[in-house]
Amino acid sequence: MKTFSDTWQQSPHLAEVKLIYQTGTEASLKPVICSPAETYDYLMSIWNKDKLELQEEFKVLLFNNAMRCLGWYTVSSGGKTSTIVEISHVLSAALLGNAHSIILAHNHPSGQLKASSADIKLTNRIYDGLKNIGITLHDHLIITRSDYYSFNDHNLIGKS
Repeated sequence: MKTFSDTWQQSPHLAEVKLIYQTGTEASLKPVICSPAETYDYLMSIWNKDKLELQEEFKVLLFNNAMRCLGWYTVSSGGKTSTIVEISHVLSAALLGNAHSIILAHNHPSGQLKASSADIKLTNRIYDGLKNIGITLHDHLIITRSDYYSFNDHNLIGKS
């Protein structure tokens, strides 16, 4: 019978997983974002405006406990009507980014500023996953070139 040691020596090509958190900026220099309007302004400064009306994208903003933005991550890019969001990718970004809380954002290329039932369902599945690992979901914004829709302002966070 083969032992674990025998099997391990025969499989030296397993992947090594590394968790690395690197930052080049002192925390006090990172922007504090406290409102949906400030979130929208920041998103507009990082979003590729050439894609706003062309293709749907989904991003995550990562925050420390003082609401200083640690960074952002593009979870997915899709077509003109949707994008596929893997919840595990959102949770991974939050964990790897050492986030205390996050804000989700995606654009609607159509310009429609309303949450679909799929948007609400996805947001609350992410909310539940984050809650289980001790990370807060502050908001989810739908953005267009000229305005935004805040799930938090419409009391849609944490509603199953």
